[in-house]
Amino acid sequence: MRSFFLNISCCLGILFIVGSTLYAQSTRKQFPSYFGIQFKPIVPGDFLSKSSITVNDSGFVGVFNQRPSYSFGGIVRVGLSKLISLETGINQVKRNYRIDFELPDSSLQAENDLSIISYDIPITAMIYIQLSEQIFTNASLGTSLVFYPSNVGSSVIAQDKHLFIAEGRRNRQFDLEVNANLGFEWRSKKSGFYYVGISGKVPFAPIYTVAAVYEHVNASKKIGLGELSGGYLSVDLRYFFPNVANKGIQFNKGPIDQ
Repeated sequence: MRSFFLNISCCLGILFIVGSTLYAQSTRKQFPSYFGIQFKPIVPGDFLSKSSITVNDSGFVGVFNQRPSYSFGGIVRVGLSKLISLETGINQVKRNYRIDFELPDSSLQAENDLSIISYDIPITAMIYIQLSEQIFTNASLGTSLVFYPSNVGSSVIAQDKHLFIAEGRRNRQFDLEVNANLGFEWRSKKSGFYYVGISGKVPFAPIYTVAAVYEHVNASKKIGLGELSGGYLSVDLRYFFPNVANKGIQFNKGPIDQ
């Protein structure tokens, strides 16, 4: 199933890259491109993947709970036709987790935070349905190339020098994700485009291997291992800047074109 979605996403990306390259010159005047910014609050919950995983070792328990997170970046919309466009850009994604540590036999508890930062470049095909003169609804499907820059870790010391460690090691430096979106936008030639929608991202494989570790001088080291799938649902808030026409003298045809 994953290989099927991978093939579909790659084909979509290749198709629309080739299409935008072939028709860029002929469609530039008729179907303009736009630049925008976006902010995407990530909603914790078991929507597209598990938001909480539990790891354990010999009575030691660590629970990784997804916390409110976010993504932001720039976006470019390339018009291919009146109701079809290609979107790309670059985004930073910050996934936040809270880790609850517990040793039930000794009534020891602690908590700490862990964040995973990634950067993604989406390639998405978007189709519009015009609802009124200025209001449009749309749906999109595509893939993202994702870069995970580093491994992550954090630690906390509880009473009497009990050390609890949370660690995440990336499974790959570069990865692919499927992304889909539904939304609405209000368009104004003078004020720009205002967009609200819902997006989902699903990695093809778990993104990080995580560990919860307990250490103490009078106890054996305990390590619980698990994997973070990394999928999420987000609310999309976008703004596209209006295209400003050049008010200077326009040369429709110069001596070279004649």
